[in-house]
Amino acid sequence: MKTEPLLRVKGVYWHYEEGAQPALADIDLALYPGEVVGVVGPAAAGKTTLLLTMSGLIPSNYGGHFVGSVESKSEQGIVFQDPETQFIGLTVEEELAFSLENAGWSDERIEKRMAEVLDLIGLNGFANRSPLELSGGEKQRVAIASALSHNPQVLILDEPTSELDPVGAREVFSLLSRLKQEKEMTIVVSSHATEELAAFCDRMILIAEGKIVLDQPTRQFFAQVEVLDEHGTLVPDVIRLYHMLCQEGVMSASSDGVPLTVEELALHYKEGQLVREGSL
Repeated sequence: MKTEPLLRVKGVYWHYEEGAQPALADIDLALYPGEVVGVVGPAAAGKTTLLLTMSGLIPSNYGGHFVGSVESKSEQGIVFQDPETQFIGLTVEEELAFSLENAGWSDERIEKRMAEVLDLIGLNGFANRSPLELSGGEKQRVAIASALSHNPQVLILDEPTSELDPVGAREVFSLLSRLKQEKEMTIVVSSHATEELAAFCDRMILIAEGKIVLDQPTRQFFAQVEVLDEHGTLVPDVIRLYHMLCQEGVMSASSDGVPLTVEELALHYKEGQLVREGSL
């Protein structure tokens, strides 16, 4: 997967004009084609600021002191926590067409792209609906569709499920999984929904007080339970259960690393039972 990075953040320091402390400090990271990166951390840790920096909105759209560089070889699409803050059009069709019209696309090209994006997000037949009348999950999918309209290589999402009910959250993560599998998009998503991130992401970043604490492959990342607890980050229940069962001697540690899903935990337990019974 790792060839040349699509985006590289080097030595970034950022201090908002009104901020008492730097929002980011000593940030170094790279994004590679096709990888999915989760960003977690406590409140006010710098998650949103990091994503704004990766998208190029910091420093261009905010006042403050910036040091370092952000080098990008790709176009990014960004989705914010509240989709309604992004809506401009009175209908889904107008919402998707707005930026394409401003970019000078022909009507024929816009119609074709809108049809492609609506099919991709599973909202065929919604073109004439008002985005404000949709369910929470549908609204967020429209916001994602708008971000995808220009066919960016990198999709950045800031807490896309924080204001959604469980059904809406599942809709959004299902769509992101589809983008990962079918389009091989590079995706960066900040979220407190660590259960979903664990099953979905290739790599995880923990940020606290504006600094990157951990930046590791997902399985290795979620093995750092004490570090995550120290920084107020929710550890998925399945991983806590795995550690408890290992400590109690119910199962041995997996050579493949911590299980990230219930299915992985069940399989590891079953294999351990077969070993104890002499079947393996």
